[in-house]
Amino acid sequence: MNGSRTIRVLKRDGSREDFSPEKLAAAMDRAMRGIDGHRRYAVDLAGAIHIYLAGDGRGQIRSAALLEMVIKVLRRVGLDQAVRNLEEYHYRREDRRAKLCIRHESGAVTRWDKGWLCEFARRSWNLMASTARIVAGEVEGRLLNDRQTFVARSAVLESLNEVVCEFGLAEAVPVNADDAR
Repeated sequence: MNGSRTIRVLKRDGSREDFSPEKLAAAMDRAMRGIDGHRRYAVDLAGAIHIYLAGDGRGQIRSAALLEMVIKVLRRVGLDQAVRNLEEYHYRREDRRAKLCIRHESGAVTRWDKGWLCEFARRSWNLMASTARIVAGEVEGRLLNDRQTFVARSAVLESLNEVVCEFGLAEAVPVNADDAR
């Protein structure tokens, strides 16, 4: 096994990102809240999944397959409540994503596409791809939590600018919505 080989996660939107045991542990930690020692379990189980994937020789794994793997691991160790929490969160997020539409200045309406926002953030702010995904994920989370069906594109870009500034990543004037065409 080559320890330097990177495992890539193929995301729902077609983008790829490096597998991160830390990111997986954080997601598992959220699902395990209320379980004694949940942080340690999350780190250990995410590490075990990473070892399995590296030993299996996979170059990439779909995010949906990774989710199923996590669910199986949690069930195997008897953390059924964590499985229910994870499945409920995933269902709610997918349901809200499916309902979210962007209203453009021209009046056109398109379905939400986090991949577009990731790429836009990467180019506009000169961010690394992984950082752009985190920033876009924060914007998406805010939009989904608001439970709106239609959001103005200018509001999405305004939220992006706010998140970039909040994360301390802004070294220049925030992106103008007119420049984002």
